[in-house]
Amino acid sequence: MKRHFLPHEEHGARAIFVSFPAIFLYLVFVVFLNAFSYKASVTWPSILGYATNISSYELLKETNARREQNGLLPLVLNSKLSLASQKKATNMFFEGYWAHISPKGETPWNFIIKEGYDYQYAGENLARDFDYSKSVVDAWMNSPSHKENILNPNYKEIGFAVMDGSLNGEKTTLVVQMFGTPRDLSTISTNSKTPEVSELAVFQVNPIDGTIQGVASKIDLKKASKSFSLFLGSFMLGIFVLDAWYIRKNKIHRLSGNTIAHILLLLVALGGIWYSGVGSII
Repeated sequence: MKRHFLPHEEHGARAIFVSFPAIFLYLVFVVFLNAFSYKASVTWPSILGYATNISSYELLKETNARREQNGLLPLVLNSKLSLASQKKATNMFFEGYWAHISPKGETPWNFIIKEGYDYQYAGENLARDFDYSKSVVDAWMNSPSHKENILNPNYKEIGFAVMDGSLNGEKTTLVVQMFGTPRDLSTISTNSKTPEVSELAVFQVNPIDGTIQGVASKIDLKKASKSFSLFLGSFMLGIFVLDAWYIRKNKIHRLSGNTIAHILLLLVALGGIWYSGVGSII
């Protein structure tokens, strides 16, 4: 068992867990796991998630935290803005576009007005291909135009939609964030309310008729593969450090080849999986 973690004391051969055959097997397994998680999300979308860690509740909390850090009042969740956001996300999936204005010329304000929201100020932020709510808000805050929306003191209310679907043949999750201030300010609640269950759900658009349906709890293989990559990378690094320390401490002369390049290759592959959740915003 000792040989699995420590180099050979006589000829300095590396520990079995960081030997070339072991590193090769790690690479094969990581590539297979990544490919399987992607294929599974396409083949069994009803049970396998691809971005289920984003929620309207977390988006609201993260957005208001940024406002409060800048001395602004929190935004109040508005059901009409949330419904307008859902309709906008559905429209993007159904008509196959990724933009603030649809190919037919529909603007975000069209969706807001259709839900009976009479606004004096309104705005929209969009995001796709992210894995976590905080990552979405961080990306918006790193963009001047999106940050301006989040920190706009004129806005009083907000709505969200988190929707899974297929956009131009690619499985993704779209996030729509709509801001507003009604003409009649007396309609705004004095306290930011806790979101209703229907406002927290992740939705999925039916590609045939464009209808919205709720998404049941799903197994998130992408998250699992990322967690495994982090564990494997940390384990490999630990064994490698132990290997170097043991060789130096016992003054063992190593005759085996250097596997640093192989370890770096594995870490690059793991890093590719870990950062695959970095999406885009408009």
